[in-house]
Amino acid sequence: MCYASYVTSQIDANSVFVLPALSNAEMQSITTVSQGGLVYNSTDGRLYKYTGSQWIPIGLGASLDEDLKFIRGNVNENGTIAQGTGFTVKKLTNSRYQIDFLLPFKAVPSITFTAGELTALNSYEDNVVNIISLSNSRATVIIHDNEGENNVEDFWFSFIAVGPR
Repeated sequence: MCYASYVTSQIDANSVFVLPALSNAEMQSITTVSQGGLVYNSTDGRLYKYTGSQWIPIGLGASLDEDLKFIRGNVNENGTIAQGTGFTVKKLTNSRYQIDFLLPFKAVPSITFTAGELTALNSYEDNVVNIISLSNSRATVIIHDNEGENNVEDFWFSFIAVGPR
């Protein structure tokens, strides 16, 4: 005679898996951690994995060599924010904009800009964004037509800033 035993379980649709939440000091003080252990660090709001000898942050693709944060945004030609968070924009003069990061980077970030005209549809726009100044808390830019025309213009632009937390 053969007997088979099947164990089944069902997860409640309203249930969630919760990791232990520890401060940085609490996390570092644990002495009996198995390799692969996971915790939520409430000090810096990140997930950490234990390697067998140390806690390392785990993230969404950023290198473990640098603890990076990203700020991205789309800005209308009048200086209002179309999309994005973590920054404010001030239109200084014709075609000149100041972007202030609400929480400054620990060092000067790398930042890239693209200018355009949302109503241009499929036509080619040759606008250029030049960075006038850049610090860990602010970027100031000017938008103008590409070489030859050299006219400053108010235009929609987008940016991505990446730098140390």
